Amino acid sequence: MELPGVSEAAHRFGGTEFQVDGVEFMHSHGPTWLDIRLSRDDQASVLKSGQALPHRFAPQAGWVSFRIKSSQDLANGRKIIQLAYENAKKNLEELKSRRMQSKLE
Repeated sequence: MELPGVSEAAHRFGGTEFQVDGVEFMHSHGPTWLDIRLSRDDQASVLKSGQALPHRFAPQAGWVSFRIKSSQDLANGRKIIQLAYENAKKNLEELKSRRMQSKLE
């Protein structure tokens, strides 16, 4: 899956962290377990539909967990990752806008 502007880094709790322009939107704990940060609306939707699991430590921040059990899970995983990527980009744009506004004031 190719997502423009994404970089990898070591995650503070182990595994690999994925960032878009420095904003973390996902990290892995091994090859079959992903923690993915979504908007609140997207989080509620994927949890309600059973596409993801509640995150153990930070569900209040939009995080969900996704487990890859078989190749059939990959399509859902890609959809959820795309949602997280778009959310991170949106948050980045809002942050940049707030910074620009504060410089103008």
